[in-house]
Formats: sequence, C-alpha cells, structure tokens
Amino acid sequence: MQSTVMQRNSSVESLRLVSMLMVVGYHYVYVGGGGWLAQQPMSIAKLVYQFVYMGGGWVANFMFFAMSVWFLMDREYTLTSGLRRVWILERQLLFWSVTLLAVTLVLHHEGVYVGDGLAMTAVRSVFPLSTNLWWYASAYALFLVLLPFLNDGLRRLSKRRHGQLAAVCLVVWGVGGLVPHVEFGLTDASVFVFIYWYALITYYRWHMRELGVRSCWTLIGAGIGVELVYLLAANAMFMATGRMAGMQMFIFDHWRLPSMMIGAGILLLVLRCSFHSVFVNVLAASAFGVYLIHFYPPIFRCWTTYLPLPTIFGSAHPIISGALVILTVFAVCLALDLLRQGLFRLTVDRHQGAWFDRLAAVVRGRRMRRRTAQEGGAADSTE
Repeated sequence: MQSTVMQRNSSVESLRLVSMLMVVGYHYVYVGGGGWLAQQPMSIAKLVYQFVYMGGGWVANFMFFAMSVWFLMDREYTLTSGLRRVWILERQLLFWSVTLLAVTLVLHHEGVYVGDGLAMTAVRSVFPLSTNLWWYASAYALFLVLLPFLNDGLRRLSKRRHGQLAAVCLVVWGVGGLVPHVEFGLTDASVFVFIYWYALITYYRWHMRELGVRSCWTLIGAGIGVELVYLLAANAMFMATGRMAGMQMFIFDHWRLPSMMIGAGILLLVLRCSFHSVFVNVLAASAFGVYLIHFYPPIFRCWTTYLPLPTIFGSAHPIISGALVILTVFAVCLALDLLRQGLFRLTVDRHQGAWFDRLAAVVRGRRMRRRTAQEGGAADSTE
C-alpha cells in the first residue's frame, strides 16, 4: 500500500483534493440554497457565492472523472478488472452507507434529524449502488463495467471517425447545451455523461497533439468568460424583470461546455507537473470519502439545516463565513475518512480484492471445466 501511494503523482492527487473541496462548495450553495440565493439583489458576496463557491462543482466533476480514467485508457482493461474495481469501490460505499445510516438513526432518536423517509433511506443504504444513493458512485461503477467494451469500440474507430464522433457530441451536447431547454436526452447526471466525456477525452489522448501551456490557459479563460457572461446577464435580467431567477444557475448545472473547458485546461496543466508526497497521496485517497459523507442525504440535510445558507450569507462577513463552512465540512469529512482508511489498512486492505480474486478464480475454473467437457463431447461425437 505504501509503495502504491508513493507512485502516484502528487500533483494530480492535490488536484483531486481541490476538486472535492469545490464539490462541497457547489453542493452547499446550489443544492443547499441556490434558489434562495438567486432571489437576492446583486452584490460582491452573491457573485462570489455563485461564481466561485457554486461555479466549481461541475468543473470538479469533470476533473475528478478525467483523473480517474486518464491512466486507464492505455492499459489492458477487461470486464474482470472492471468488476474488481467495482467490488473495491462497493466496500467503501457500504461502509459509509451503513455507518451513516446508524448515525442517522441516533440523530433521529435524539431529535437532531427530523426528516422522514427513513425506511427507504435504510433500503438504499443497504444497496447503495443499485439505488443510486450517490449518483456519481453508481454512474462510475456502471461506467467501469462498460469500459472494456467502450475501449474496444473506440479503438476500432479510425482517427477520422473518432473525430467525427467527438465533433457530433460537442455540437449536440456542448454547443447545444448552452441554450436553455436544449438537452437532446442528456438531462441528468448519469453514466451517459461519463460516456460522452470519455469519447472526448480518448480522442484527445489518442489522436491529438498535446496542448501547450498557452492553449490550456486559453481554454480556462474562455470557459470562465462564458460562465461570467451568462451569470451577469441572468442577474441583470432578474434585477430588471424580477423573473427567471433560476437562469442564474443554468450555466453551472450538469455537463455544460464551459465547465469542461475549465476542467480540461486545469487538468492538462497539472499533468505537466510532478512531485511525490506520501502525505498528499494519503489525504487524496480519502477525497472520495468526503463526497460520500457530506452528501449522504440525511447528513447533508443535517449540516445544511444547522448551517443554513441564508444565515451564513446574511452574516457580517458572508464571504469569509461561507468559505469557513465549506472548509470545515470538507476537513471534518476528510478526517473521518482518514480513520476509515486506517481501519481498512488494518483489515480488508491487507489483501485488497482477495475475495473477488478467489471468486473470479472459481468462475474461471468452472468455465474451463465446462469448455473441456464440451470439447471432449465433441471429440466423442466425431469418433
């Protein structure tokens, strides 16, 4: 385990941590009170909350996904290896879903959590992947299962055909997605978003020249510029008419092209740097745990209820107060998952994936015996 941690590029792992911090900020503002915030008059604080705290969410989602698949594209990847990764992911999901369910029941008993639907939450906590308890985890697990087939299909495409696919995707969901209500079926956060992204990322990785530093900064600047124009225009429209407040959040939602441009530019710049730090890599190994803890539905409702966005935004120093809330939630969740990581090292990670490997060996053995029997039967029939 130590050697694996050491081998990871800590520059990329640092970005993983920053990405998760951006996700916490997005959830706090967008999910926790974005509609209320949109109704407020324009101010510097509102601009910071919307453009900085909320605006980085899908930038971070794109970077987190791209970092996860970047080093898988050129490896031999099979269905078995994909299922093994899902198996390992499921252990972390089950640990936190069951643990946080127990915490929720205690909080409910003590009157701290007053939400309903505990029975369904319990069912979803026992089957977190199949019930989409955390959308990103479910979508990514399904993507890992589909990945060997995606790789085979994309590899069979010529550079020209792969480029046409990427261009069609960018026009339909990239440019088209900049127009409100133009969605072409890609409406939700799902595995299809990852497939769309993967088609673009693989085309760049396999067929394009590496973008220079200036080009990366151009991507970032263009993405920021488009988002800022949309945000200011939506705010101006609301201030003038008092209507369509929700348009202020449009450009930051889901898989918008400017978020992808910013995320791609940042990631490509980070990939140019390399350093190694055990400390950073250990912290980054718990980044996904931050997502699982803070966005577990009852836990998310608890902390956003006791740290409500309207109260924090209305404080004497709203920008600092908002940053402190986001940083505190991130730090607490990171510390909790570091404890989980330490527990796993002492237990299930001592032989990571060993149970799956045994099960796979049994399945392979049965297949070989069945194949041998079939070949023997065929030989007998020919005789």
